[in-house]
Amino acid sequence: MIGIGEMAAISAAFVWAFSTLIYKRFSHHLSPFELNVSKGVIAAALMVLCMLIVQDTAYPVLPSSWAWLIASGVLGIAIGDSAYFAALRNIGPARTLVVESLAPAIAGILNILILGVYLSPVAWLGILVTTCGVIVAIKPTKAQPISDKKYYLLGIAFALTAATCQAAGMVLSKGALNSETISSLWAALIRLASGTLFVACLVACLKSQSLNQALTLRQLSGKRWLFIAVFFGTFIGLWLQLISVNHTDPAIAQTIFATAPLMVMTLGLIRRETVTRAMLCGGAIALFGVFLLLQG
Repeated sequence: MIGIGEMAAISAAFVWAFSTLIYKRFSHHLSPFELNVSKGVIAAALMVLCMLIVQDTAYPVLPSSWAWLIASGVLGIAIGDSAYFAALRNIGPARTLVVESLAPAIAGILNILILGVYLSPVAWLGILVTTCGVIVAIKPTKAQPISDKKYYLLGIAFALTAATCQAAGMVLSKGALNSETISSLWAALIRLASGTLFVACLVACLKSQSLNQALTLRQLSGKRWLFIAVFFGTFIGLWLQLISVNHTDPAIAQTIFATAPLMVMTLGLIRRETVTRAMLCGGAIALFGVFLLLQG
């Protein structure tokens, strides 16, 4: 049965898929760190404005909850997202997404180790089937050349780091939400602010990066599209992620998030881009896996 958590996770995957198509055009103009800071600052400002409008005061009181959320932001957003962007540069989107498909299983294992929560056998079967479906759909149809083994291994390491950190970020968020009653908006803001601040400090220390460019976006064309991507992908998407984690298991939420590449392909089909038989087959398998997951 689809509950609030599962519905929020499906919605989060969709808005992230939509925003990914826009973010791709800016990855060539801003470094991964700069893009991370830009989207973080804009989305954090939107969250603060939203809090003032709705008068949301359900902030965390316990120091442990702040610690859970700050650690979640540093791991999931600062390290996880930056590693993801680095993997894209080194091994491309196809291989990166294949490795990223391990995130749901990693979330399930971390859920046991950190929170002591176990999933049912049917739920684990759903995670396995969904992961296999995503891999079938996004795996390159032809062998891709490896131009430099060093960069290939580095890219795989970045992708594994991204998958692990993003899964850990979800589980740590659940730890905070289990401790006390916190609004999803406050949890999302604390995660985003801590992760963005961490990356901003790195950008300020690295001579090859420009914090001023990340904050001012000077000489960047199509800024309105970046704002649209941030609004849907980061502001709405991160908020929906925390709603889903608050109402369902992190491993289940992470599995549904992992279907985002399939939604990117669906949007590509609408835009009349080429969709292969493997994509359709993998998508059907993944949807069956999500069905099993919801039954478990």
